[in-house]
Amino acid sequence: MVLLPGRGESAEIFENLAFRLALDGYQVTFLDHGRDSVLALGEAREPGLPFVLLGSDSGALRALVGAASPAVRPDALILVDLPLLHRAVAGEPPDQPIPRSLPDLPILLLHGEDDRVTPFPLVRMATRTARGARLASLPGGRGVLRGPGRRAAGAHILLFLESLRTRRLTPVPRSASPA
Repeated sequence: MVLLPGRGESAEIFENLAFRLALDGYQVTFLDHGRDSVLALGEAREPGLPFVLLGSDSGALRALVGAASPAVRPDALILVDLPLLHRAVAGEPPDQPIPRSLPDLPILLLHGEDDRVTPFPLVRMATRTARGARLASLPGGRGVLRGPGRRAAGAHILLFLESLRTRRLTPVPRSASPA
């Protein structure tokens, strides 16, 4: 799995999640803002293992750009706090194009119920045309990996990764509340 940070985010935001994933045997790579995403993503791929991109905020947009590249070809995407409106976060507008549609891949979207940058209903609408998209509603607003729903976010991510590992991607309701 490759972790792609968003605007105003650093590796510290992903530490707990990366540790939790590593405990379950997942290889985790952090790809900072300054590197050429397509080249670095191609280098991070391990033959024979599912290749997943997890992007937060503008990192989710970078993951979508990577998914469209024939050099990257991820097996799945995890999109956290996906920005669907052109609004600044941490003083920065999105540096990647806002998607018009989601790719035909297994996708887990994690989004805060009270997100003021991209309202939750807008994200729910974006998932309607993506057959492989699952949407999890988490408590709080923007920054679900560090907010009140961070433990539920980790649980959703692990369940999604396990479903990829076992190749049993069963339909799940598009909007699921954390347990």
